[in-house]
Amino acid sequence: QKLQSKFTHKYESSSASCIATIRGIPPFSGKILWAKQMERQVHALMKRMSDVLGKEWGQQLEGRQLRRSCDELLSKLDSRAYFRSWVSEWESELSSNTASKLNSYPIIVVRQNSGGSSGGVLVAKANFDQKHEYLFREIRYLKWLGYERDIPRTIALVSEEAIVRYPHAMALKTALSSYAAARDLITPELEPLVAKELRAIKDS
Repeated sequence: QKLQSKFTHKYESSSASCIATIRGIPPFSGKILWAKQMERQVHALMKRMSDVLGKEWGQQLEGRQLRRSCDELLSKLDSRAYFRSWVSEWESELSSNTASKLNSYPIIVVRQNSGGSSGGVLVAKANFDQKHEYLFREIRYLKWLGYERDIPRTIALVSEEAIVRYPHAMALKTALSSYAAARDLITPELEPLVAKELRAIKDS
């Protein structure tokens, strides 16, 4: 019943998910680790039942219901099925984005709503999807978990590109954030004093 209760609450709302996040383990790899741990607990319980009631414990009246529950749990804790679902999601994500030229630009300008303005303001942002950061972290853990040969080459290539772009994207993000913070401190009265510097930044 305890194991069933753990599974009913699902990984995303479990304490294991919180601990994985604190340790820097990405969401999907954390779910795989959780499923494998749950699977080991179910197998350990089944072994204890076998030691007490014998190898045919699942056919006996005392163990029949428990055996059904264990088999049901194991069928739901299929880490390979989780992996296939993750691959399908990423393949769908990549197929919908391959035609976009926007991904090649290091900085993009987006409209951001602020202060109830209907049109919003234009803001420069580093062009790096956080999903790609999760991707290369996921693949690092998945290789450690034994899935290296199962990761499609297309997904692996996107991960490798993300690793190369990540440091530059984070540097750009920090620089743009610092610029925005400094720009907010410049009042209209002070603008003429720093007009030359602001123009140089925009031109660069």
